[in-house]
Amino acid sequence: MISQYEVPGLIQDEFPQLTSQLHTSKTALDVYKSVQCFAGFTKEAVKEHNFSLSKKCFKLAEKLYNNGDLILKSVIENNFIYTFSSYMSGSKSDIILIKSIIPTAFYAIYLKQVMQSGC
Repeated sequence: MISQYEVPGLIQDEFPQLTSQLHTSKTALDVYKSVQCFAGFTKEAVKEHNFSLSKKCFKLAEKLYNNGDLILKSVIENNFIYTFSSYMSGSKSDIILIKSIIPTAFYAIYLKQVMQSGC
């Protein structure tokens, strides 16, 4: 099981370009800030239509979620998945393409969040 304390290291291992952002003292000790940084990185990859990088991001997020402790699962749901709304605006073809790379379980959680918020 992946604990919240392992998250910054796992993100850095997969995406070394985030090392400087994740090494700040507050981020390195705070799973919320680490996942927020990772979510922002993923959002930029999606918005830039870098779908190979986006898929890699979603794959790591899915691994963190599936193998994470309860805190990590909650953070992925309430921070990482919550950002999906920011990339679900655009052309219909873009949205279809984005939906095709989001893990099915994540998209179901996203839909549940949208339904509960009344959007």
